[in-house]
Amino acid sequence: MAQATIWRTTYRVPNSLPSDTEESVVGTLWHQKAIGALSDLLEEVARRRGATWGVCEQIALQGLQHEDGSAYDPRPDVMVLAQPLPSGALSSIPLTEAGIPLFIAEVASESTVQNDRGDKRRAYEAIGVPEYLIYDPDGDLLHAPLRAWRLEAGVYVPWEAGAGGFWHSASLGVAFEPTQPLLGVRDRDGRQIALSRAVRERADRLEQERAEEERRRIEAERAQVAAEQARAAAEEERAAEVRRRAELEEQLRRLRAQIGE
Repeated sequence: MAQATIWRTTYRVPNSLPSDTEESVVGTLWHQKAIGALSDLLEEVARRRGATWGVCEQIALQGLQHEDGSAYDPRPDVMVLAQPLPSGALSSIPLTEAGIPLFIAEVASESTVQNDRGDKRRAYEAIGVPEYLIYDPDGDLLHAPLRAWRLEAGVYVPWEAGAGGFWHSASLGVAFEPTQPLLGVRDRDGRQIALSRAVRERADRLEQERAEEERRRIEAERAQVAAEQARAAAEEERAAEVRRRAELEEQLRRLRAQIGE
């Protein structure tokens, strides 16, 4: 791997922020599909342009430290390096070898979203990642489907949507478009990058699974409503029976009283 811009900082990550593990970064099915789709789209952009990007999925970035001196190794969901990755299987890469990533995206999950918005964002800011975004494929973890920041004078400032509701990346020359549950990518000519056939097929299967799950949920809710209505009707019938019995007993008491007279 050719030498990239070297990271130099004394920033220490709070001890409360744990390093990512292969287990901790795995989210819902849509979370994982959103990661794979974004990676696929950025690789397609690189292929079209002949760019030498290294597009990574959940590869550990080594070099940061906690306040107590222990290693802090984040695994960005999607990371774009300025140079290709070494050949062969790769589970981690040192910052001194990778250089400063051009771009990092985290796909929000319930277990990671607080760190993604907080200490992890500050760690990426400290090492000088020019652009960072968090995408919410389910739409229920962030107040907007996408939150993003850009580095200005060494500090992250909000990266807002531009014309057409797209987030235009200066680092990659693409535009991001929230098309939940996947994050769309448009090339610099404005054309939307199409997912590869394999990714489209996986997304279609997942959409079918989600539709089936939604159908089962609706059926379960209807069954629950019907059961509650049946219970309510049975309780009303029992209450009516109690009232009838009480009325009959009252009538019988009155007859007996009259006979006794």
